[in-house]
Amino acid sequence: MPILNITIPVFNRPELTRRTIEAVRKNTKHPHTLTAVDNGSEPETQDLLREMKEHGQLDYLFRLEKNYGVAVAANVGWRLIQAPIYMKLDNDVVIHNPKWLDIVLLHMKKAPRDAVWGADLNNQMRNKSFVPRPNGLIGSTIAHVSGGAILIPKGISDIAGYWCEDYGLYGCEDGDYGEKLKSLKIDQYYFDHTPFMEHLGHDSDSMKSDFGLDKSTTQDQFRKLYTTNFLLYGMGYRAPNTPPQFIPDSFDGYTLTMQSNTHYKPIWRSLLEFHNIRMNHMFDKELNAHYLNLLVTAQNKLWAQAAFDAERAYERIRRQIGQPA
Repeated sequence: MPILNITIPVFNRPELTRRTIEAVRKNTKHPHTLTAVDNGSEPETQDLLREMKEHGQLDYLFRLEKNYGVAVAANVGWRLIQAPIYMKLDNDVVIHNPKWLDIVLLHMKKAPRDAVWGADLNNQMRNKSFVPRPNGLIGSTIAHVSGGAILIPKGISDIAGYWCEDYGLYGCEDGDYGEKLKSLKIDQYYFDHTPFMEHLGHDSDSMKSDFGLDKSTTQDQFRKLYTTNFLLYGMGYRAPNTPPQFIPDSFDGYTLTMQSNTHYKPIWRSLLEFHNIRMNHMFDKELNAHYLNLLVTAQNKLWAQAAFDAERAYERIRRQIGQPA
């Protein structure tokens, strides 16, 4: 069984995607699976991924019919492919040292307990508000690790769940996951990636001009919702294992058709209602308490069924692709 499930969410950027995939295959020596989830890319990227799958450079390829956002695509690979450790890798991070996984696993073994580990792609180890006391090539963060190259052991995801899909195309899913971990007292560590990885991204301008996607604006739209979920996690009003907004419907061997998670929709609407009251009437305690009660009631009524529907849908696809149910 592979020890690592590497999932790469892809939306266009074919050249960077090619380099990312080739580098993983060349420089990952431990048993692993490599999965690409194509988030409705243009034909050039579609053709590239199909070709790489045909040549054995990808173990699994799932094409989504449209761009559902990073969290949905990343969850597809996370939930469908079984391994002791899940890794989300952005399609602009190139691994250039075949010892990279040995180094990361060594750090993980030295930790006093299971933790989440993320590459320091944004130099947060130099930011004392995130990592007060770095320890050589690693640093325990008091905030959250970013999701560009993140490793999460299965023992943690069994408790904390998967990426929250509440935040649109490019939102705060990594920050949200970090808040879940903090509410559960689970450690998060950055590691210095520079000895073995290179981040080639930072192409927000080209994404906006070529595809009409303004990442910064999209993220900013959801930052306030993130603070609401942060509050709910911390106060114990929202469980960490958030059901997904979208679940698999069918898979034809290439295209994975998604559908809305019907039982999560009312929870989502109640969350937005409470969020809007919190933002616009923050000093009205009675009104806030009323809408919080509506949210908690919806969660108590529908949360378990929404989670069950998601697991059943993913289990059906896992059986289809030969993964353990």
